Amino acid sequence: MATLGMDLGRVGKKLLEELRHRVRALEEDLKARREVEVEGMVAGVRARLEQRLALQPLPVAPDLLDRRGPLGLGRVRTQAFSAPPLRKVVLSHVALPPVVEGLALTLLPELMLDVPCFAADLMALPTRVSVHADVYGADWQTRRSLQGLRTTFVRLGSGPGPLWAARLSSGHGLHVRLRPRQVDEGFAALTQALAAYLDELQDGPPGRSTTYQQAFFQAFHTHGPRRRLAPLLGQDWAERYSRLLFE
Repeated sequence: MATLGMDLGRVGKKLLEELRHRVRALEEDLKARREVEVEGMVAGVRARLEQRLALQPLPVAPDLLDRRGPLGLGRVRTQAFSAPPLRKVVLSHVALPPVVEGLALTLLPELMLDVPCFAADLMALPTRVSVHADVYGADWQTRRSLQGLRTTFVRLGSGPGPLWAARLSSGHGLHVRLRPRQVDEGFAALTQALAAYLDELQDGPPGRSTTYQQAFFQAFHTHGPRRRLAPLLGQDWAERYSRLLFE
């Protein structure tokens, strides 16, 4: 009986230590999450785009450029440009506390180029950071894109992207959920993917990508942020915002 009591004591002590470890880890994650500076990341992405592209503002409805949530809670601010050879560049800062804050970026090439679309987002959730960056289009457009970054992405724990986009994606993009303390690593990987895409775009061959850009729009319009934003910001607004991002 004494031995059993000692064993139970050791088990109890081990469980208590594990609980304390988990509590400390959660406290560290929550602290790191509070320190995530998404607005600075949005500015950093804008600066990288300006270094590589001749951005020209696109006409956009005022409520799509700056939309506040109910009772002023939350805000989605969006910038939209053209920048040959891209027909559309859209960058959003989504701030809907305490649920999510992040950035979303889409680059849509001119239809007469045989290159894929690029989409990326970084969303800081209460205890995790979700990061995605990939190209979408025909198999021959995507198979080599971002391949040089595959090791970097896998090192972060990247796995397959969403099933609904699998037919259009590269198969080796960045799709990862990180602890908040790793947000800088996730953002660095996202910007590396953006740089690689812009490099590829410089040598984009002529062709037609209309069909695959339409497929990209349908996939993301159906499964993307439209459904999640509609309950908070209105169905009509979410519909138009999704079309701004992906169409």
